[in-house]
Amino acid sequence: MKITILGSGSAFGTPQIFNCYGNANPNNPKNLRTRASIFLDIDGYNILIDAGPELRTQINQNNIQNIDSVFVTHGHYDHIGGIPELPRATKLLGHSIDVYASKETMDELKQSYGYLFKTKADAEPNSKSLNWKEIEDFGDFSVNRLKFEVFQVPHHKLHPSAFRYNNFAYVTDWETIPENALDKLKNLELLIIECNNGIEEEQNGHGNLNKIKELFEKITPKKVILTHLSTRVDYDILKTYLPSNFELAYDGMAIEI
Repeated sequence: MKITILGSGSAFGTPQIFNCYGNANPNNPKNLRTRASIFLDIDGYNILIDAGPELRTQINQNNIQNIDSVFVTHGHYDHIGGIPELPRATKLLGHSIDVYASKETMDELKQSYGYLFKTKADAEPNSKSLNWKEIEDFGDFSVNRLKFEVFQVPHHKLHPSAFRYNNFAYVTDWETIPENALDKLKNLELLIIECNNGIEEEQNGHGNLNKIKELFEKITPKKVILTHLSTRVDYDILKTYLPSNFELAYDGMAIEI
């Protein structure tokens, strides 16, 4: 499986609008972050997790040639702003795309992009269909004979879906990890997890390095990659605080496991 970090940034990207870099050094290209998203190539089957507002740019810059399915973690704009690109994608690819989300997230998508749930012609003339597939809040589901596990994590008033496939898991936009989800994060080769706040202690619905270290002690994955990094985070500075088996994500980062 090949994993590509399409975007490693938080809700507002780095820099934010008006070239606001915050703590991030503008001279380090690894501090240039689009909104968080990853792309999975599993034996030629292509899955996009989240579709933020820079989706078109991310797809083009990483030379991605196909999308078979999209998993949506939750309904905040930085994770769904690119969903309206999907009808055009089906037209150019010549096939439909399956979109998986929890009931809560599906309701958010319907509220934001109701026209996409009508006929395909309403979304994009000559496009193929978007197949909306609701998944459980906690449990298993299969995609093209690939078995995934899913659980939810609290984030403000929403409950983003986190996903596991074999020995890999992706968790974004989390405040705590429920006890019943810990077993789904054990025996991992790789955990990619949101670290929006870096080393700062903020009560804002997001994680930070200390909380991830505490989680690490409970689940002991072999490797951790921190993503969804805000302008609180400078790549080089946060890197000095990391244990040896931790890394920071950056846009375009590729991992094979």
